[in-house]
Amino acid sequence: MKIAALDLGSNTFLCLIAEVSGTRVTHVYEDLVEVVRLGQGLGKGDNSSPKIFHQDALIRARACLQRFQKKVQEHKVQASLGMATAAAREVTNAQALLEIGKELGFPIEIIPGDREAEISFQGATSGLQNNQESLAVVDVGGGSTELIFGKGGQIRQEHSFPLGCVRLTEHYFSSQPPSQAQLQAVAADVDRQLAEVLRNWPSDQFPSQILAVAGTPTELARLEIGGVFSAEKIDQVVLSRETLKKWQDRFLQSRPGEIQTKWGVQSGRADVILVGTTILLQVLKALQLPALQVSSRGVRYGVALELARRLK
Repeated sequence: MKIAALDLGSNTFLCLIAEVSGTRVTHVYEDLVEVVRLGQGLGKGDNSSPKIFHQDALIRARACLQRFQKKVQEHKVQASLGMATAAAREVTNAQALLEIGKELGFPIEIIPGDREAEISFQGATSGLQNNQESLAVVDVGGGSTELIFGKGGQIRQEHSFPLGCVRLTEHYFSSQPPSQAQLQAVAADVDRQLAEVLRNWPSDQFPSQILAVAGTPTELARLEIGGVFSAEKIDQVVLSRETLKKWQDRFLQSRPGEIQTKWGVQSGRADVILVGTTILLQVLKALQLPALQVSSRGVRYGVALELARRLK
């Protein structure tokens, strides 16, 4: 069946228009990506006051979904489903996003962090030929990061952390490029939250490999292959600790505008890719692994499989 699966993240909106058969995505017609920054401003200040979607963010969300709507109508999909994540979980006016979706014909569900982790794992591992080994999937989003442990295609543990690249950038960086001390504060925050989860996890049960999904790892993979985004090529990229540290150092010495100019990173990602890279690097260190495998799949693939399952 032909379906449209939307991942409405805190930084990026994605729309996968694809053919799904059984438990596999068999053909991709469109894989649309737009930086929307739905989580604009949510990382600033403390957590004591209510948070709401910025009006500009909702305007951008509507414009993006209108463009997605045109593509979905062109392809005459049988059904569509959108899942909204960290930003939508936090705000008191999340209904505004749901109303936009309803108006444009997109059912939208706001999913909790543990459900996001499950959906991300299903999507990331859907392209594996052999997933019998123990592995972790790390999904670095704008508002949260999901870390999921699995083996044999089954989830053993999942954790959702408020460690999104937009959230931490807004919270810790007063200007860019940030100071070394500000970057160290980000790394310390990531380390602290990972340690709370991993302290009771025996090191001999740590995963033997990591799959990294979402915008930061795929953009880093694109930079490594030195070309235009290609899912086939991206899925073959391995990022070592040394490679991540190389890009971290480069981004730390550059303003967002320079990151766009030097390496072609789009404007909505250039200001948060340093933090995203730092999160990946700290996850590798915490799990005591030398490298991670990049996957172009993620939440939107999981949403596609979930929608197909519901339609059976």
